[in-house]
Amino acid sequence: MSLTDQIARSSAIDPTRSFCVSAPAGSGKTELLTQRLLALLARVDRPEQVLAITFTRKAASEMALRVLEKIDQAKQDAPISAEHERQTRQLALDLIAHATRKNWRLDDTTLNIRTIDSFCHELTRQMPILSGTGGLVEPVDNAQPLYEAAVRNFLAQAGEGEVGEGVVDLLRQFNNRWSKVSELLIALLGRRGDWGKLVSQHHDPAGAEAGIMRTLEDLTSHRLALIEERLGAQFQPLIAIGNEAQAVLNKAPLSLGGGAETLRDWQALVGMLLTAQHDWRKPGGVTIRQGFTPKSEAKAQFLAVLESLREDEVLREALIELAHLPDTQQDGAAWDLVVLISSLLPVLQAHLLLVFQQAGAVDHTHVSLAAIQALGPDELPTALAQRLDYQIEHMLVDEFQDTSASQAELLSRLMRGWMDHNQTGAAPRTLFVVGDAMQSIYGFRYADVSLFLEARQGRMGGMALEPLTLTQNFRSQLKVVKWVNEAFSELFGSEDSPHFGRVKHVSASSLVPDTSSSYSGVRIQLFQESENDGEATAIARQVSEIRRNHPSASIAVLVRAKGHAASITAALIEAGVPFAGDALQSLFEQPAIESLMSLCRWLANPADMVAALGLLRGPSCGVSLATISALLNAHPERPLHLLNALLSPPDSLPDDERGRLTHLAQALDWAQAKRDRLGLPIWVEQVWLRLGGADCLSDQELRCVECFFGMLRVAEQTGRGLDISWLQQEMSMAVVESADTVNGVEIMTLHKAKGLEFDYVFMPCLNKRTRALQRDLIRWHWHGESAQRELLIAANDEDKESRTLYNYMKWMQKKKDEEELKRLLYVGITRARSGVMLSASADWATDDLPPDAAAGSLLAMLLRTSKGAATLEICPAGDEEGSFSHDSLANGVETSSLKRLAQSALCTPSPAGREAETAPASVAVSSVGNRLERVTGTICHRVLELIAGEPCLPEADAPRVQAWIANNIALHTLTPEQAEHTGQRVQRLIALALSCEVGRWILSARNEAATELALSRLEAGECKTYVIDRIFVDEETNLRWIIDFKTSQPGDSETIEAFEARECEAHQSQLARYAELVRGAQWGRDVPIRTALYFPAIQRLAVLQ
Repeated sequence: MSLTDQIARSSAIDPTRSFCVSAPAGSGKTELLTQRLLALLARVDRPEQVLAITFTRKAASEMALRVLEKIDQAKQDAPISAEHERQTRQLALDLIAHATRKNWRLDDTTLNIRTIDSFCHELTRQMPILSGTGGLVEPVDNAQPLYEAAVRNFLAQAGEGEVGEGVVDLLRQFNNRWSKVSELLIALLGRRGDWGKLVSQHHDPAGAEAGIMRTLEDLTSHRLALIEERLGAQFQPLIAIGNEAQAVLNKAPLSLGGGAETLRDWQALVGMLLTAQHDWRKPGGVTIRQGFTPKSEAKAQFLAVLESLREDEVLREALIELAHLPDTQQDGAAWDLVVLISSLLPVLQAHLLLVFQQAGAVDHTHVSLAAIQALGPDELPTALAQRLDYQIEHMLVDEFQDTSASQAELLSRLMRGWMDHNQTGAAPRTLFVVGDAMQSIYGFRYADVSLFLEARQGRMGGMALEPLTLTQNFRSQLKVVKWVNEAFSELFGSEDSPHFGRVKHVSASSLVPDTSSSYSGVRIQLFQESENDGEATAIARQVSEIRRNHPSASIAVLVRAKGHAASITAALIEAGVPFAGDALQSLFEQPAIESLMSLCRWLANPADMVAALGLLRGPSCGVSLATISALLNAHPERPLHLLNALLSPPDSLPDDERGRLTHLAQALDWAQAKRDRLGLPIWVEQVWLRLGGADCLSDQELRCVECFFGMLRVAEQTGRGLDISWLQQEMSMAVVESADTVNGVEIMTLHKAKGLEFDYVFMPCLNKRTRALQRDLIRWHWHGESAQRELLIAANDEDKESRTLYNYMKWMQKKKDEEELKRLLYVGITRARSGVMLSASADWATDDLPPDAAAGSLLAMLLRTSKGAATLEICPAGDEEGSFSHDSLANGVETSSLKRLAQSALCTPSPAGREAETAPASVAVSSVGNRLERVTGTICHRVLELIAGEPCLPEADAPRVQAWIANNIALHTLTPEQAEHTGQRVQRLIALALSCEVGRWILSARNEAATELALSRLEAGECKTYVIDRIFVDEETNLRWIIDFKTSQPGDSETIEAFEARECEAHQSQLARYAELVRGAQWGRDVPIRTALYFPAIQRLAVLQ
């Protein structure tokens, strides 16, 4: 550990001083917070006098757990070795002694460690009337439905009274696009924590406008002063040269003063220095158009000035901003729109409060604003504020870089009078904020990184803070840390700029030695775009290799947006790699659910034309567009009566198309006959099965269907019925993970990964972007520091070309978003301990390397640095084809451009399963008993597959085996009693298999072995896939064994011999087909094949041939 870092850590635990600590990724921030908390608790009269605030429940619980863990270890005198552990031990012992003297009980109920949301909620409960909440409401994480309801009610006022006329004027401004206005208002409600206090300006429009003009003039003068400072000695020569050029163009001399009235002249100078693309002009670009004649002295002098300025990026950025600054003469119509919106927003807030009262729920913004109100203003603090001033003597705030303006205001009100108190000579009150500006990535949640930068400069809510910086990295290996230092020192720069939300880079040094893994360090791979998606396939191959060589390694795939994970999950499924995480596609986005939703929409409303078309094109019917066109022409009535149309198709249709329509008609006719005669989930399941829905799906898709039917059961139990809106909302928040999630790869968004760490990190799809910056209804910008900030506000008047205040603020937000994108890249890379694999796909010509990356993409950020460009590896298309032998086709599905049931499956619906002839596991069957048997079989097959993949066979009661069983049971919608019964049955079968010599022989075989091997072939023009439970070569007998697992067992009066004979006869043709497929596929060596059935319930192997 460096001396500087050690001094910083020692200083940070001084309980008499206040600090702002910059703690980069992996710097041991958690240990430092623990030490600080222990030190503070040892000097107060009551433990609640130390308030620790975090931003997530997980972080709060981990902090409390860490403190209590250190106390317990100290009580038990647990062995320690490192210096920082000895320091923590002494602090814990001091606290234990202090708590004994004070007669404290130290546990999680006495520690005052809170999330910011829970703390605000507690304040509102203590002051229910003043806070305006009544104290009884609960905050919800997803407030979107509440916002939508408020906006609907608000817009419904259109034309009614004075407010209604204002609503009409607002709609007219956006060409009566109700949906557009609704979208803008909903987005605005989520950010009312920033603008809520500003809406009263319509009471004095003229005064408000004058104030904004003063702020704009002050901002302009401030930016002009910065430019003049950066120009330095070149400023006066540049004026003289510029005026010579103006004279050549017959224009007036430039007046480059410091006032806003000279802005247009400054902008003319910007046009001389920069191109239209805002790059420094090159010598060839300095021409007569700028007023410089060829070979003139003025041109030579101007080129010399340009060359001296070319490396100053801060100056170039300031000049670019100058080009976007608006005139101080504000357009009257635009300002009238600001006044109109300001007059309507209080009404919109009132509608939202009514919705909150009706729903008995509020959003977190309301709780935060109510908490501030409960504390009262500075000039009139409430009794609650005075009580808290007595109760709280020290505050710690974790992840301070994610603080919003309203949260910072709350903290400031809690610290009122602390500076005056500290000057009395009494025991000082302290503030300790810790964070990392380089990890501030929650701007969309209104985090303001400039608040942390101000704190780092020594200011926060009137408290003086000492800045400290940690530089040691205890997480990542040297290769990773060195790469990060080189790349991000270039990307971030060396100066903070709160104005643009820019943070400087803080270099770190690693204390973790490098390993010899081929995937250690940082790699950047660029793939040629292709249909087979080489990038996703390569990632699946690399993940498989890491899992094979480093079984205990943790692996994460981090994506910028959930939609970017789709190709990766598909490749992992194909490669047989288990995965879990929040970045999976929602249930609503799954193709298998799309067809089910079309069915449900039609069942809910047979006049739904979109649902009818979805059924016709879905896999259960799958007719061509030409057939649909003929059907619609033959039945022109609207809405279309689908069932009548299906029963009377045009004579001109081909027989196979008519057969598909008949298949759909029979299922829907049955559905209508059974309407209201069956329970909702059973009714929908049975219709789906009659449509052959289960025959179209893979195992992963069947798990999605299980979840869907589970939601239908909830809908029935709660009395919702077939509520399509509710179903969509529930499914949009649900994901289905792979069956084995215990040792799976974590897939999550970069934002979710913050605070976590993994051995290996993959960051794919860096070429992709997210939604572009929208033109919000209003924009606002705070100019200056938090203590004397002044407001700029403008409304969206749909003028996208002029140099308006709104367009300037949109440009400013784009700059801030660009800075946050850099930090997002930093967060992702620094999650890794050993290695990071960055990748993207692009289309390029052979002479165009590296290709241009899309602006706003993470790839563009990477290639902006010399380190990123130097690390880039080019991977041509085709390198990854054929990496895996798994076949992803589902049984009976044609692999044409339209996925649909095979012709032979029409009108003969059968339960879902591995093969119809084996009567296997189904997601929906008529008999509860049969269904449980099938679920048991499915789970048993999956767990045996996982066991066979282990390097050494585990015991049946091993934790991971138990977890596999539990996780797979959770994928099936079972009652608690059914889940318990199924778990016991599966546990018994697995235990029998692992305690049986034959079972262990089957599962432990390694020679040319595979489990759940999928083989496909064409049969009567259709592609069919068969799954072999277990295949391997026995070295002693030189035989290739093909074994099918069966969880059945003899009946009560049946002998084992009779049972085996019956089962062998039933499955003889199936196993013969397996053997034929293996021979045809030329699988491994050409050795004799034996087929058999294995029954774990009776620990017997029945050989067929």
